[in-house]
Amino acid sequence: MLKQNPDSMSSVLVLGAGKSAGYLLDYLLDWCGKVGFELHIADLNTEHLQSLDSAFSFVHLHTAKLDDPEVLRSLIAGKQLVVSMLPAFMHPVVARICVEQKSHLATASYESPEMRALTGDVLQNGLLFLNECGLDPGLDHMSAMRIIHTLQSEGEQITAFHSYCGGLVAEACLADNPWKYKFSWNPRNVVLAGQSTARYLENGQIKLKPYHRLFAESTRHVINNTIYDGYPNRDSLSYRETYGLTQVETLVRGTLRHAGYCSAWNFLLQLGLTDDSVQFPVKPGMTYRDFVEAFLPSSNESTESKLQKVSGFSEENLQKLQWLGLLKQDLIDSKGGSPAGILQALLEKRWELMPDDRDLVVMQHIIESVDSNGKKRICYSDLQVEGTDNRRTAMAKTVGLPLAIGVRMILENKVKQPGLHIPISQEWYTEILTELEEKHQIGFSERTV
Repeated sequence: MLKQNPDSMSSVLVLGAGKSAGYLLDYLLDWCGKVGFELHIADLNTEHLQSLDSAFSFVHLHTAKLDDPEVLRSLIAGKQLVVSMLPAFMHPVVARICVEQKSHLATASYESPEMRALTGDVLQNGLLFLNECGLDPGLDHMSAMRIIHTLQSEGEQITAFHSYCGGLVAEACLADNPWKYKFSWNPRNVVLAGQSTARYLENGQIKLKPYHRLFAESTRHVINNTIYDGYPNRDSLSYRETYGLTQVETLVRGTLRHAGYCSAWNFLLQLGLTDDSVQFPVKPGMTYRDFVEAFLPSSNESTESKLQKVSGFSEENLQKLQWLGLLKQDLIDSKGGSPAGILQALLEKRWELMPDDRDLVVMQHIIESVDSNGKKRICYSDLQVEGTDNRRTAMAKTVGLPLAIGVRMILENKVKQPGLHIPISQEWYTEILTELEEKHQIGFSERTV
């Protein structure tokens, strides 16, 4: 059973109140108001939330540096539950303080080894730490496990599991953008995506796909008559145990992009512009064309001619580099850093989500199984959620609402077993998925062949 800290108030603390926290805060604002909980919100900048502070007596804003452990300790003290919307690397510090202060914790991030190392302390204190309860990870787990458990209850043996998800932008908002991409979530994560070797299972064999081949060997996916590129995520193999699919022959979890993106990104990768391991000194007067030229051999040829010799070159990909401004004589708007950092600074301008832009979340599971007679079944499960504008995004909605519902379930004592949880059991996914479908128009369409 979960233990209640006798010194804790009926209060929730949200750490981080950026764009991705909007739907989460709305949900908790409504729930806390109904049940009489205090809602504390902490961020480096809380100016955009001042209207909440003045309108609701139970809302308390804290403008604070959240990378300071002592500041975190003072904020967490006395709180029944902490929701961390901070970058994932900050969660272990938050988690250790939550153990110390006997507060429950919920995040949308992957359950890290540092988090798992706290399992004994979490259990000993009767606490519940919920991780991986956002979009990906989160909705992917819950929707997949609902299908897996249903098939297994019908006596089916699952032989293959494919799951892909993408945070994209509606094509109608990309008419002048040949990359068919804009940032709807953390730009750094996008720029550094895939830099650890992907591991997955294919026809009973373990497969490894290193970074230098990842985008060159993307796969084609058709969802609702739209073609996407897909590439495998970091470590799919660990999900054999997580999903209870130890006998499965194929298991791949991956990322989706609009068709053509992966080929062009591979061109940047082969050129060296996504390298985050070295520093690039930007000299006064250096242009983006100079930046690209620094990665090419010295010769009397034009930059464009040299680029033709880079792996992944095509006229289409060259045009995408030109569209970004990488071949212009514009001055580099950066004081230096890694090549990846310089590229990111440029992309944040060219791939900025405009006020009326609508982002798009796309997810698909393909699950193959056989019955006791050897008859094959393929189940397709698709999700598409489109945002309203650049603040009410589909990404914020599909990350924030599953986490908010999970928080409510913990505080309502719906899940009584302490420890580290990810939402793969029926006690989690049934209620969360049902509420998302019935109240928030986040639902999967499923069909079986």
